Amino acid sequence: MAEATRARRAKGRSDDGLFDRELDHLPPEARWREWMNRVEATIFAGSEPVNRETLARIVGKTCSIDLLIDDIREDLRGRPYDLIAVAGG
Repeated sequence: MAEATRARRAKGRSDDGLFDRELDHLPPEARWREWMNRVEATIFAGSEPVNRETLARIVGKTCSIDLLIDDIREDLRGRPYDLIAVAGG
């Protein structure tokens, strides 16, 4: 059991082994879209500004938060929402 837990952690999963950050099983486009969805959901669900460190904990270690946010902003263009940096988040 301990060996399986270590293997999951090595693959970028959280301590409980239930949250896969890296999403290596997905093709790159689907992985990027899932990361975008996670970041967008976290930002819009938060009652306070969400900092980059928090967002980095829900995506793969090779993922650029800045590029993800740029793509989310582009997706939101023409909608009544926008992402802005405020209060460190």
